[in-house]
Amino acid sequence: MTILPWEFGPEISLYRGAIRSLSVAPTLLQLVIIVIAMENGISIFREWRRLPRISRAALSILALLCTIPLYMGVEDPIRIPIALIAFFVHVVFALTIFELIARFSIEHRRILARWIAIGVFAYCAIWGLSFLYFIPVGDQWKTHVPGVTNVRWVGFFVVSGFFMALASLPEGGEERPRASQMALPFALASVALFLAFWSGSRGAIFATSGGIALIVLFAPQYRTQIFKFAAAAMIVGAIASLIVPTPPYYAYGIFRFSPVSEPGRDLSSGRISMWIEVAGKVFERPVFGWGLDQFQLIDFKGFPDYRQPHNVILQALISIGFLGCALLAAAILPVVRMAKLKFDSLNRVAAFGLVLATLIYSLHDAALYYNYPLMMLAVAAALAFAPVRLPDAPDK
Repeated sequence: MTILPWEFGPEISLYRGAIRSLSVAPTLLQLVIIVIAMENGISIFREWRRLPRISRAALSILALLCTIPLYMGVEDPIRIPIALIAFFVHVVFALTIFELIARFSIEHRRILARWIAIGVFAYCAIWGLSFLYFIPVGDQWKTHVPGVTNVRWVGFFVVSGFFMALASLPEGGEERPRASQMALPFALASVALFLAFWSGSRGAIFATSGGIALIVLFAPQYRTQIFKFAAAAMIVGAIASLIVPTPPYYAYGIFRFSPVSEPGRDLSSGRISMWIEVAGKVFERPVFGWGLDQFQLIDFKGFPDYRQPHNVILQALISIGFLGCALLAAAILPVVRMAKLKFDSLNRVAAFGLVLATLIYSLHDAALYYNYPLMMLAVAAALAFAPVRLPDAPDK
């Protein structure tokens, strides 16, 4: 899980080509996990039937509704069926990973979380090693990032890396965990937060802080452990970002968290003006929307060529309209009502923190647009909500 997004844009340099050859596309990984689940006796159709009837009906109607813009005229019709296929891959993956992780013990869930966090560390290491043979100049700093075309997208790795490191911590219990047991999770969390501060990913720090605050509120029995761990990792990550040299470019560094860091922009990085213009376009086609994945083809005056509006609500409204959003809510809310979260382990609490942080992040960035954060959201939800249903032991 070291490099997953595969968002390279139209131009692939020798560097990006090398990284791509060593990476795995999230959709391919999801399909592999679905196949593994099926090999272990998990039926996709059985999992589908476990959904509430209203959710199944709403998703089916929504799929049909998403084809209506094809008859209203869209810039690129082929994007709609491709987006529909990707959407249902995410749905099937979420169902199968939930049942698959339900077969994991809490200890195995901690191991899974640790390896996800290690993947973020490896990602950061590959990025660092690349500077040994190529030092970017000017705007190249903004795009010389493994697997993505903009430095800000590393925020998705930051959020998942931190909370999965937290989820890998041993349980406190009556005996305090040894320092050796804490060292690796703490190092992984610090590296993830260092990546956020050094790259200037304000949204990632905001979302991570919000997720921490909420789980501390919901799970007071882990409050001290979470707060100490998070505060120490945050301090170490911030100090490390000051020690490691940053390029002479305003997009990087902890000082980007200052409102005067970018000439002519405030802390929203121009998002407010973007959201106002997008809202106007939403009301031009309010019922069915402009069509799935058509955003970057719409004629926006202030921000041409953007893939999404950096806000999940506007993203949904402009894609599927108010009617589509109502159906999506009708599909999701019954599932949320069924979810039963037991704060009986730090692993569950931390995974729930990743779910909350991703939702917070989606209000500021594209955390519910790209495949990697969507995949991590499904994994986190399974870690947080899936009951422990260990398979029966074989006969002896």
